[in-house]
Amino acid sequence: MNEAGEVPAARFPSRRGRDLRRAGTSAAMKPPVEAARRARIAMIRAASTHGSGAAAELRLVVLEDGRRFRLDAEQVSRLGIEAGNELDAPVLAALESQDAFRRAHDAAIRLLAARPRSTAELRDRLRRAGVPAGTATTVIADLASVGYLDDLEFARAWIRNRLAVRPCGLLRLRVELREKGVASALIEQAIREVDGEEDAAAAEDRRARELVARRLRAYARLTSDARVRRVAGLLERRGFAAHTIARVLRTLERRNGVGTTDA
Repeated sequence: MNEAGEVPAARFPSRRGRDLRRAGTSAAMKPPVEAARRARIAMIRAASTHGSGAAAELRLVVLEDGRRFRLDAEQVSRLGIEAGNELDAPVLAALESQDAFRRAHDAAIRLLAARPRSTAELRDRLRRAGVPAGTATTVIADLASVGYLDDLEFARAWIRNRLAVRPCGLLRLRVELREKGVASALIEQAIREVDGEEDAAAAEDRRARELVARRLRAYARLTSDARVRRVAGLLERRGFAAHTIARVLRTLERRNGVGTTDA
């Protein structure tokens, strides 16, 4: 396949002796090893695409040796491909590579439709599905070029969702996003953008106070010391920084156990 994504022109004879033109190399130029890898088409039928929306536009090409791949119906017509054609090795390799890309691309779209994913997550899922590394890299580049894959936007959405559903500290957010393969620079940029004009440290303190304010009612029957330990444990588990926890605890101590905070 050339840079334009087209299959190189080649000749492959049908059983009726008709020569069909394709891009690149003539049969006379093929070395013996390529001739040995030639394969004849057993049949061509409409292809199922499992939800990709292109079933009417794809055809499944089945070879006599059992191999199969999909092609655009327009490409089948344009290249004159039909049952009985014998495909040369370079042409066959190009068509199979093209189909491998399409299948990997379809799989990636389904994964992204299920939930947002980072580039590293998607690459790992494709690897686990058996997609070759080179094909996965090409698919990821294609998706990124049209905005379907964007680690910065993924980080922004992850932070907003976590803060809305289960508030936590920046330490926890950074760890979670690094585990998903997001670059540190993008994580920091996403944090700044989500906080807006509010200083990051001030935003962290505010979120910690708001979380504690919601929990203090449940700690009302505890002794002052027990309440402080519960609050400290809660904030630590949620990934708040040590200096943030210390400031919240000082507030509790000043209040002498009263069930509100400075929030």
